[in-house]
This record gives sequence, C-alpha cells and structure tokens, in this order.
Amino acid sequence: MRVIIIIGICLVMATQVNSFVGITWGRQQTQQLVPSMVVDLLLQNKISQLRLMTSGYDIIEIFSGTNISVSVLMGNSFMYQANRKDLAYNWVNDRIKDPINKGANIVELTVGSEPFSNTFLKQVTNYNVVPVLKLMRESLDEMGLGHVRTTTAHGMDVLNHTKVPSESDFRDDIKPQMIESLAEFNRTGAPFVLVMFPIHFVKDVMNYPIEFAFFDNNSGFKIKDGNITYTNAVELMIDSVAWAIKKAGYENMKIMIAQIGWPTDGYPHANVKNAERFHKGLLKFITSKKGTPMKPGPIDIYLHSLCDENQFNKIFGLFQRHWGIYQADGNPKYKIDLSLQGRDVLPTQAKGIVKMPNRWCKFNGDTTNMDLVNKNYDLACQVSDCSQLEKGASCDGLSYASKVSYAMNAFFQKNKQEVKDCDFDGLGQIVATNPSEPNCEFPIEILSFQDQRVQNGMVLRV
Repeated sequence: MRVIIIIGICLVMATQVNSFVGITWGRQQTQQLVPSMVVDLLLQNKISQLRLMTSGYDIIEIFSGTNISVSVLMGNSFMYQANRKDLAYNWVNDRIKDPINKGANIVELTVGSEPFSNTFLKQVTNYNVVPVLKLMRESLDEMGLGHVRTTTAHGMDVLNHTKVPSESDFRDDIKPQMIESLAEFNRTGAPFVLVMFPIHFVKDVMNYPIEFAFFDNNSGFKIKDGNITYTNAVELMIDSVAWAIKKAGYENMKIMIAQIGWPTDGYPHANVKNAERFHKGLLKFITSKKGTPMKPGPIDIYLHSLCDENQFNKIFGLFQRHWGIYQADGNPKYKIDLSLQGRDVLPTQAKGIVKMPNRWCKFNGDTTNMDLVNKNYDLACQVSDCSQLEKGASCDGLSYASKVSYAMNAFFQKNKQEVKDCDFDGLGQIVATNPSEPNCEFPIEILSFQDQRVQNGMVLRV
C-alpha cells in the first residue's frame, strides 16, 4: 500500500537554541493511528523532531510538506537488506532519497538499535552493524545526501557498570566494535546516540532507591565521584557514557539521547503519576541547557514514545508496550508540556479518532469446567495484549473471573469486534455495559489505519 498525503501545513518550531526535544513513534499496535493524525499531533504540540522507529517509505512520505525533521531507523533484523554495496545503494535510494525528493526532511539514518545489547534486546543483536553503517554512509554520499547523518543507537548495557561514572568503560567483549563505531562517528561528525531508561537502570542495574531516577529526588541518596555529586540518574548515566567515550579518545564527541521516558504499566513503579513526575523534571533540566558535569550545555533528546504499542514483542519486557505519552487511541495519559513552556497541561488530544462501537466481550461466569476457562484465557492472552494483568501491573488486582473477561475483551477488540471472536467455547458474551473496574480499563479499539479510507484530508490508495 502506498499512502498519498494531501497536506499543506507548516510547522511552528519550538523556540530553542542548539538543542531540541523530539519524540519517537513506533507502529507495533493492533489498530494504528492514521498517519496524518500523527502529523497533526506533532504540529499541534510544536514537536519539530521525530525519530521514526521504522523505515517504511509509505510512512516516511507523510511528512512531506512539513518541516518536521525525521530520523529513520533500520532495525537490527533488517540489516541483511543492505549488507552489500548494491543492496545498500538500493535501500538508500528507496527509503531515503525518494522520500526526500518528495519533500520529506530526513536528517538522520540510524543503523541498528542497541545492536550489542546483552539485556532486553539480546535476542536481536547484530555485530555486523559497522560494515552496514559504512555502506550506508558511502551510498548517501554518492547520492549527494551528505547532510543525512548516519549513526547507531546504543543502550547503557554497552558499559561495564561501575559505582561512579569516571570508572566506566565499554564492555570488554564488544570494545573492538565500539572503538570502530566511534571512529566512524568521529570521521563523519555524527553524535553518539544513547538509549536510556532510568527506571530500569536505577531499580535493576544498580539497585538504587527509585527516587534517584527523579530530578526532584526526595531520598537524599546521591553518588559522589571525586568533586562531583550526582543527585539523579540521568546525569550520572550520560556522564558514564561520556567517560567511556573519553577513554576511547573522543572527548569532544556529542551525545544525543535517542530514547528516554517512563513506562506507565507492566513494571514496578511504572504508572501515570511517576511518568508525569519524571517528565516534568526531565524537561525542566533540558530547557535549562545546563547539561551535565561531563557534557555541559544543551542536550538533544527524543522522548520515548508518542503512543503505546500493544504488539511489541513480550520477550523484550511487557513494560515496552506502555511507553506512550498517549494511549493507543490518541488520548493523553498525563500532563506534559511538549511545547517546553513549563505549563501544567495535558498535551493536545488526537483529532479525528473513530472508535468501534461501545461493545465489550465478557466472561459469562460459567466455572463448571475450569480447564476450558483456563484454556480460553491462555488462548486470548497468547494472541492479544494481557500485559496489564501481570504481577504488579494496573489490572493485577482483578478477580480471576475479571481477568478472564479482560483477556476475552482484548482478543475481541483486536479482531475488530467480530461476534465469533467472543465465543470462547460458549464462555463469552457481548455486553453494552462497560465492565471496567477502578484502575483497570477494558479498552475499545479505534478503527485501524486500513479501515479509515479518508481521514483528516488524507487519501488512501490500496
């Protein structure tokens, strides 16, 4: 499917000097926001920079006619598509040059997402990232696209974690690859792109008090490194990476934050209240332009992420489905001023959303055959998103019967409310009364991208 966008709008840029706050957008959802709605959300919230977690040319083209700067991602599992010169040239021609010729403002190509991960993304590591990175750089230059940066996004797990930043260094098992990557970044003037999630770093990596993850740290916990005192994890994490880069001989290399955020479910301390608190402190820190002790001055960041992705692979962590500032239906979860004016406001709500009818699928309560109930519960959760039901998540407190209802409804909604998809061997029933309970919403899906033929001035051609 190709997407043709008829859109004639200009972006009102956020007032900043030598730095920006952008946002990431991934598309691993059952029913997706119409892409033109995403463009509208970015414009309304004065977001001028987008890190697109895909390289689909039909999606990239929706940003033609805007001044939104787009960073395109080539994921680890897709590098085989560009591991030879001819393949790299064709990939760049189709995914970068063609959208640019149609008006998309592509400023960066990120080759690889945490390709040396030994934690969440270890199942999709790709140690061939540097050769592909060089092929992409060569292809871009040959096409006259030297202004498009090429880099790689690395997580904090490329480091041997230590108590203080000044002792940090790259892991011994990947140090040769990291040194080669840094040399390529330095040669082309690209930044070191960092993926960082303070909630995980504080809780599971370092076993620090969770308060250390917040800029308004109320615990009194701090880390001293020589004459420097760290009172929050974000500055400590950035400086840990800065020390490793310095030890490799590239002290002046810029560090850009490719992903930083706070999930709202599926993980201890992951909730709306903490997400709002974290982002409030983060944006205040970024707009101050003070930087960190090792990296003073403005810092470029991409908040992660625009909306939830309920099809993100569960093996990477259930919380990965709940990074969104917005719910999957375009409703904001918490207050955050994306225009960077420090206001206590909700971001703009997505316009033009079309929801399915107010119908839910619910367990009829028949427990005479619990083996059958359990079988259907497991079946529903294998296919749909039940991450909210996990231990410590928002719907963990439901009774078992209500959990079965939640799972059935998730399956029913994913399958566009087809009557047959609420049968479950006679155990399901379709109801018009919302079965949601306090702190646990039984969602209704929105109409999918494919189902909305004309929306917000967008014309689809199948």
